[in-house]
Amino acid sequence: MKISAAILAAALLPAPAFTAAWAPEVSLENIKTTEVPAPAPAEIAGPRDGQNYSGAEELLIKEFAVTEIGLDIPESEVMRQNSFYANAFCFEHALRLALTALLENYETPTSPLARELAALGAPEKPSKSDLKRARQRLLDSLNKRESFLSMVHPYKQHQPLNGELVEKNWIFFLRLSGKSYWAVVDRSGEKAAYVYGMN
Repeated sequence: MKISAAILAAALLPAPAFTAAWAPEVSLENIKTTEVPAPAPAEIAGPRDGQNYSGAEELLIKEFAVTEIGLDIPESEVMRQNSFYANAFCFEHALRLALTALLENYETPTSPLARELAALGAPEKPSKSDLKRARQRLLDSLNKRESFLSMVHPYKQHQPLNGELVEKNWIFFLRLSGKSYWAVVDRSGEKAAYVYGMN
């Protein structure tokens, strides 16, 4: 009985004066004048940062000497696409085919290599030296932090311009010198990999 009376007395006593300073009064004026800082943009990880699928990082660094490009190739999505779709080969080989097409395909006018050749003033049938120079310029562009390579997820951002489906293709999005490109690799291996960009 004595304990109940003590609890009741404590509940009826006025709150200590310092509790008034715990939080400011909520009013429309306070809400309007409160500044909330914008969140800093997330840092995009590169191949040497160890935040993406290690197979992609290793392939970019060791086979293509690309170390600075921004990446979005999460291991969870690589594993999901490896498991859920019918694949004739693994993710690493698909990425290798995509990057090879990027550095070799100049027949498609909107491919990065075709654009580099055009910037060099190379003829329609470029010489080996023209191709070598254009490939080196393309590799130099890939090796910049503002360039970006992403694995396309089904029904999410960076969907291919021509409507290719992730269910049937490994698809990679590339942002290079401010332009968007897609590398498409047929999961069955029956069609050659190809690369194209926006007009």
